[in-house]
Amino acid sequence: MRATPLVPALLLLAGLPAALAGAPSAAPPPRLSSFDRTVSPVVYPDQQLPLHFSHVRHLAIPRVDCGDCHAAAAESRSSLDSLLPGEDRCRACHAIDRAQPDKPVARGEPPARCAACHPGPAGPAGAAVARVVVPTARIKFDHRAHRLAGAGCRDCHGDLAAERVELATRDQLPPMALCLRCHDGRRAPERCTTCHLTQGGGRIMTDFPGGKLAPSGALRGNDAHDLSFRADHAAAARADESYCASCHRRSECADCHQGTMKPLDFHGNDYVSLHAIDARRGRPDCSACHRLQTFCVGCHSRTGVSADGKGGELVPPSRGPGPRFHPAGWVDLAGGAPVGGDASRGANHHAFEAQRNIRQCAACHRESFCLGCHSAQPGSARIDPHPEGWRGSRRCEALLRRARRMCLRCHVDPAEVSCGW
Repeated sequence: MRATPLVPALLLLAGLPAALAGAPSAAPPPRLSSFDRTVSPVVYPDQQLPLHFSHVRHLAIPRVDCGDCHAAAAESRSSLDSLLPGEDRCRACHAIDRAQPDKPVARGEPPARCAACHPGPAGPAGAAVARVVVPTARIKFDHRAHRLAGAGCRDCHGDLAAERVELATRDQLPPMALCLRCHDGRRAPERCTTCHLTQGGGRIMTDFPGGKLAPSGALRGNDAHDLSFRADHAAAARADESYCASCHRRSECADCHQGTMKPLDFHGNDYVSLHAIDARRGRPDCSACHRLQTFCVGCHSRTGVSADGKGGELVPPSRGPGPRFHPAGWVDLAGGAPVGGDASRGANHHAFEAQRNIRQCAACHRESFCLGCHSAQPGSARIDPHPEGWRGSRRCEALLRRARRMCLRCHVDPAEVSCGW
């Protein structure tokens, strides 16, 4: 999860005492890539930082370090603690006087005028300046425990002086990829609930006003909840069911895999225009969620892309003109030769495809459509669907014994239901 533990403070520096903050831990983690430095906007909500401030200039002052401004961080035990330096901390160096907003200072002295740090008010003179708003991070974090473990400010927030950071933002908060350098199950716990907020049943809270918390792939690589994960999560779920249970109830799986109402966001936008590709190759298997003879045929009928739809797209030649799904010669109602026969009488390719994969045909055609030609019913073309030598063969007899009712689908006269008529 892109969520990351650590300070909800102004993202300035974590703030340990100067003696500790200046000393990196015994084994500082390697530099992170720009991707690894990406923090979760769900865990670290949007901030409002109407300030003029330079960490580079402040850290260049001799004997000035993180703890001089963020002294409360050394003993902070919760992310609810406000670790931003107040005006009282600034007064230690800046001769601030609210009665003199434009107070001049001697050359070389730190500025004391309000506008040196706060942009001027947008309203009339005397209006309050814009306030700094840093929402509480939606994470559990204990600065004191990390300090006692030997971690310094720079280990988690980076070297702001070397990176030439002026006003620190949430980009200077530690991303999850950095936390996992130590939280690997050996040096520090790797349980998700060590840092993430929990709800009833001990599951991680995932729904927040700023969005939904979801894995980014930083922890396991195959758990990124991107657009394709809804269809391709089987491998991740089989690998570690308990990991999924950190956020999900079993009922969520059942609602999707066994429920009659499927989530509408399973497929991407405009999937209707693209679904034919997946349907033909069977990945994902459409029948896992959709009933072919109701959902698929019903939709194709309503939109005219079916044998009985208004568009006539699958209609055989004898049923009128219109756009066609199958190529010419697909069905020869005049009694065309089977595949490999006389081409002048029609290719009749549908016979070969139906014998190879009748389920594919059933994706669009109801049984009544086939019976319109392959049946002894009144009005049927009475075209024999059986291969040459079928009647009286052992296969005919075996099928009659096993599924007599199926024979009656076409042979409506009971007297015909035998292999010797």
